[in-house]
Amino acid sequence: MNEYIIPFKGLKDGEHDFDYVLDKSFLKNFDNSDVKDVNMSVAVKLIKNNRLLEFIFHLKGNVVVECDRCLDDISLPINYKSTTIAKTENVEDIQEDDIIYLSPTDSKIDISQIIYENIIFSIPLKRVHPVKNGKSQCNPEMLKKLNKYLIENTNEKPDPRWNELIKMLNN
Repeated sequence: MNEYIIPFKGLKDGEHDFDYVLDKSFLKNFDNSDVKDVNMSVAVKLIKNNRLLEFIFHLKGNVVVECDRCLDDISLPINYKSTTIAKTENVEDIQEDDIIYLSPTDSKIDISQIIYENIIFSIPLKRVHPVKNGKSQCNPEMLKKLNKYLIENTNEKPDPRWNELIKMLNN
């Protein structure tokens, strides 16, 4: 994964662009991934100044994950942008979500983990096949099995313990 290591010490201050094309081989370096396949381009703009590196990531392509409803593979389109800051500080054990602290002696940074995390963040929480012409694109056999065990609670009355709360919400 040397291609994702950026030697920032030798770079002049200003903007620098890096482009990557990701495929399934990129995922082999990360354990326990929900992502089964990826076909994505990643554009990275590095803005460098004296003690700060600003990385602007733009991910565009598709990821293959498991459908939450039918468990078949689904290809999801991704168009995601994020920013990560890297600071050179003499401070140890500081962690922030969008800031990476580098030692003043560091001369390079590996952005592969950041790219992977951006892929994970870009995936929708609900991963299901789309509905086309009023019909789900999920596996019909699995939908039959799900419907077989579907329990409808239309005849049940709400728990009376919630009545007071419902009254308060309605006022």
